[in-house]
Formats: sequence, structure tokens, C-alpha cells
Amino acid sequence: MSGLVRPDRAAGLGDEERGACAAVVSMGKVAAAHIALDVTSRVFEVMGARSTSERYRFDRFWRNVRTLTLHDPLDYKVRGVGEWVLNDRPLTPNFYS
Repeated sequence: MSGLVRPDRAAGLGDEERGACAAVVSMGKVAAAHIALDVTSRVFEVMGARSTSERYRFDRFWRNVRTLTLHDPLDYKVRGVGEWVLNDRPLTPNFYS
């Protein structure tokens, strides 16, 4: 993936190259968000009810991840990546890209 776009060409990307870069970034964001939500949710399963105590403040990690995923909706990214992979349509810039 490092060969996707040369740094010296970043300013002059065409639609196809920009769409491919946006798709790769979107895939990374979706994967990272799903993993972060899974890990932070499982903390409570592994540590038991005591982990929800305000004394330990483990809930802040889940709340931080949840806030980030709600402010950057993944559904738009998944839809755009699907269009790129299945229909060969480059991602178009939108409010959430």
C-alpha cells in the first residue's frame, strides 16, 4: 500500500487515484473502529462487574471510542468502499470522507 501514491504526486492526484486512496483510508478507519469497540467492550467481560466502578474509570475508554465512531459514521465509509470494490466507482468526497 505504500506504493499507492508517491508523496511528490499527492497534490496532482486524478479521480481514480484519489478514490483508491480514500477507499484504503476508509477501510483502515472501519477496521480500527470495529477493533476498538470490540476490545473496549470485552474489557468489561474479562474484568467483570467491578470494572464498571467509577474508581477504575475503565468506562472512559469505551466512551471515547464510541464518541469517535459516532462523530465519524462508518456506514458511509462501508458503503463507499463497497461501491469501489464491487462497482469500480471511486469514492466521491462528501461531508464524512
